[in-house]
Amino acid sequence: MFIEPRRSLGDRSWHVKCSNCAVLRASLVVVASLLVAAGTGCGSSQPDDAAGAASASNDYTETAPSDPAPRPSTTFGADASVTDPGPTGSTPDAGSKGPDATMPSIPWSCTGAYGTTKASDGEYYLTAFGCWKDAAGVAHGDTGDNCIPSCFAQAKAAGVCLPGETGKQCEERVTWFTADAARFGCLTKLKVTNPANGKSVVAIALDFGPSCTAVEDKVKKGVLDASGRVDRQLFGADQGYQDKSLVTVTEVPDSTPLGPTP
Repeated sequence: MFIEPRRSLGDRSWHVKCSNCAVLRASLVVVASLLVAAGTGCGSSQPDDAAGAASASNDYTETAPSDPAPRPSTTFGADASVTDPGPTGSTPDAGSKGPDATMPSIPWSCTGAYGTTKASDGEYYLTAFGCWKDAAGVAHGDTGDNCIPSCFAQAKAAGVCLPGETGKQCEERVTWFTADAARFGCLTKLKVTNPANGKSVVAIALDFGPSCTAVEDKVKKGVLDASGRVDRQLFGADQGYQDKSLVTVTEVPDSTPLGPTP
C-alpha cells in the first residue's frame, strides 16, 4: 500500500491508492473499536474523581462524615482564631464560680500601680505608713507619705474627715486606718488579726497602695499598709514588708467601732 498526495483545485486533500482496500477498511474498523473502548475506560474513572474531590473538600473544612457532630471550620490568615470547645460538659470559663468552677483560686495578685484583687485566703503582710497618734496623743509621721489619703473626698462626704480638716489632721484623729482601698473599697472597715497572738484591730480603708513593683512583687504576697497605731497594737512595733508579719483581714459592718477588739 502507498499514499500519493495530490492537489485539488480549491484545497489540499489526500487521496489513497491501494492494492487491497478491503484489508484497509477492516483495519480501520478495528482501530475505531479500540478508540471507543479506550474512551469508555476514561469516562468510567469520573465517579472516583468526584468522590476524591468531595473527600478533599471534607478535609479542607475539617468536617468528617463519620463525626457525630461537625467540627468548626478553620479560619486562615490574620483573622484566624483557635477555639477548643474542650471535652463534652466542660465549661472553659475562667470567671466561673461555684462547684463547677475549673480555675484554682489565686491567693495573691498585684498588677498595675497597686493591688486591686483581694487575697483569696485573706492573708497579708502588715506594714506601717501614714500620720497617726499613739495612745499618749503623740503625733507620728511618715517621711515617705504626704498624709493626704486617696479616699479624702469620700471621707469628707461621709463625715469620717471633718470639714476644714487637712488630710494629715484627719489621719491623726482617726488613727486606726489602712491603705488597700483599691482592694477593699474606700471607707471599708477591716478587722485585722495577728494569728500568732490572737490580737485584732478594726481599721478603716482611707488610702490606696502599697506599690506592686516596689513592695508586693518582692514578697509575692498581698501587703496591708496600716497606721503605726495598728502595727504597734498587733506586733508591738512598726512593721516593714521584709518582716513578713502575717495578718488575716476580714471585712466588717460599717457600724463596727474602730480600734482594738475585745
